[in-house]
Amino acid sequence: MVLKRYHELPAEERDAFEAACARHGFVVEDFEVTVDDDGSDAQRTISVGRVVGSQFERYARADGAAWVGRFERDLAGDVFGFPLAD
Repeated sequence: MVLKRYHELPAEERDAFEAACARHGFVVEDFEVTVDDDGSDAQRTISVGRVVGSQFERYARADGAAWVGRFERDLAGDVFGFPLAD
């Protein structure tokens, strides 16, 4: 299993993640994003957590950027709390 970081995701996924963050008042830097990758799309798992003490939520990445939609639903449901003040 290879552990990858946010910047190693495809541009489409990074763009979708950044847009979801912005729609909910967050910035990418509010989160730590890692990818557990065994080389097959079916086995990739994205882990996302707030930089300031959040548990990590895990999203299956079998379907490309669709995991970002599940992440955005969690943002809307306050799973990650509120954005930090500037």
